[in-house]
Amino acid sequence: MKSGVLKRILSYVGKYKGQLTCAIICGLLGTIFTILAPSILGNITTILYEGIVDGDWFSQDDVYISIGGYELGKVGTIVLIMIILVVLYVVAWIFSMISNNLFARISAKTVRDIRSDIDAKMHRMKLNYYDTRTNGEILSVITNDVDAINTALGKNMYNAVTQIFTAIGILVMMLTINGWLTLVAIAMVPVTMLASGSIIKLSSKNYNMQQNLLGDLNGYVEEMFDGQNVVSSFNYQEKAKKGFYEINDNLQSKAKKAEGYAGSVMPVTQAVNNIGYAISALIGCMMALSGTISIGNVQSIIQYTKSFSQPFTTFAQMSGQLSAAGAAGKRVFELLDAEEEIPDPEKGEIPTVTDGAVTFEHVQFGYLPDKLLMQDVSINVKSGQKCAIVGPTGAGKTTLINLLMRFYEINGGKITVDGVDTTKMTRHELRKHFGMVLQDTWLFEGTIKDNLKYSTEREVSDEEIKKAAESVCADSFIRTMPGGYDMVLSKGAENISQGQRQLLTIARAIIADPEIMILDEATSNVDAHTEQIIQDAMATLMKGRTSFVIAHRLSTIRDADMILYMENGDIKEVGNHDQLMELGGKYAVLYNSQFA
Repeated sequence: MKSGVLKRILSYVGKYKGQLTCAIICGLLGTIFTILAPSILGNITTILYEGIVDGDWFSQDDVYISIGGYELGKVGTIVLIMIILVVLYVVAWIFSMISNNLFARISAKTVRDIRSDIDAKMHRMKLNYYDTRTNGEILSVITNDVDAINTALGKNMYNAVTQIFTAIGILVMMLTINGWLTLVAIAMVPVTMLASGSIIKLSSKNYNMQQNLLGDLNGYVEEMFDGQNVVSSFNYQEKAKKGFYEINDNLQSKAKKAEGYAGSVMPVTQAVNNIGYAISALIGCMMALSGTISIGNVQSIIQYTKSFSQPFTTFAQMSGQLSAAGAAGKRVFELLDAEEEIPDPEKGEIPTVTDGAVTFEHVQFGYLPDKLLMQDVSINVKSGQKCAIVGPTGAGKTTLINLLMRFYEINGGKITVDGVDTTKMTRHELRKHFGMVLQDTWLFEGTIKDNLKYSTEREVSDEEIKKAAESVCADSFIRTMPGGYDMVLSKGAENISQGQRQLLTIARAIIADPEIMILDEATSNVDAHTEQIIQDAMATLMKGRTSFVIAHRLSTIRDADMILYMENGDIKEVGNHDQLMELGGKYAVLYNSQFA
């Protein structure tokens, strides 16, 4: 895991300093009590050895130790040491359990905070982030990558802390017993690191590619499932399968390499550690025979040598998960570091009069700073006027609306709503003045009633919901549905028709009761009879309101107060229908082409 990613993750963990300190202290105490055990256990071996050599286990004159006036022989001493060992192990288990539980809680809270930051970030990012990435790729970061971090933290945070303490504690205990045997254990550490280091690097590289490919796979699957009707219509199934298999096979290859390298680290470290263990045992036995060290201390030092290698073996085992977490963390923090919208002013201005007047003053805009789409757009839409926006595909019609709503920021000029510069208003305040009905409907999984209330923060009565539905002829079909207004729409509202979905989005906009309505070919997905009914309802709805209508069928906007003909991002012609027809320009050509 790269230091930058690790530092970012630890910054989240550091928010819980109190629990973290307690977890570390408990882990330290548990480790200390565990480390003391082999040294004490070695005393039993020494006593047993001396008893066998002397042959005086139950001699009445043999007093091995005296505690508070109580004299104990060899057997009594062994029993006492056993009791001490049991107490040590129980206390060590209690502290370790507390530490483990605290680290698990910290891990869960850390991942919760990361997910919360991601959710908040998603609402602050520029729209071009979503334009340049598939939904599946973004979802993979939010789910798979965060889960990889969760797995690494949940399983390894406790181990990382306790194994560090274990290595330090064992080193101290070994030095108190014999320095030369300690050097044997220490000498094996760099050998272990050299043997496993290159393997860990290869594992990390492949884990990084694995996480990227997982995002690609999710994006591909999401795209194919969303377009399943088109895939079937054009007999694209075999090509779709081939595309899936290519990504999936590549993912399988990288995952196999990543897991293979990660899995080979432990056997390598164990082999090196076993060599050190054997060398320590050989030298220790020779020193015991020469009388320079007791047999019990030889046993203790051998146990410590074996245990001293355990932290490095554990870290080797953790390398796979840490590599996956590092790759996942990189993608997560790339998302969290993505460019955001310009922050709202702390105290945004609020229009004193809310009548829906909109002005564009010499507006310039381009998706790339050096390639302007709009050079100089100036319009003045008065309160209550109906402004239609027409033009060929890619002319900039929707872009104009996106700039008005501040989904994108302008490069120059100024846009005002009710006399207030939109950049001086909070986005929340600005968007309260608008109601939108788009060509692409969006309804969430929930009741029809909840979907209709979605457009406003205020409480909406059932009577108001019904009245809005009646105004767009939606009430009649809603009442025929099982459950009526309490019917639960499926994901994407697939259990009702496209036309019915459009009617619900129009009713939703009516309930919002805004000063300005934005209609992006709102009637394009309904039949001719329903279209006429909706047009009549819209005419009533738009009375007294400013409205922007993006139209492809020009017959629907003949009564507009102002028509903007756009081409290549700029407004080429402005006027009402009669004026533009009399002008005989591009609007007239487009209009006549639809009725030729």
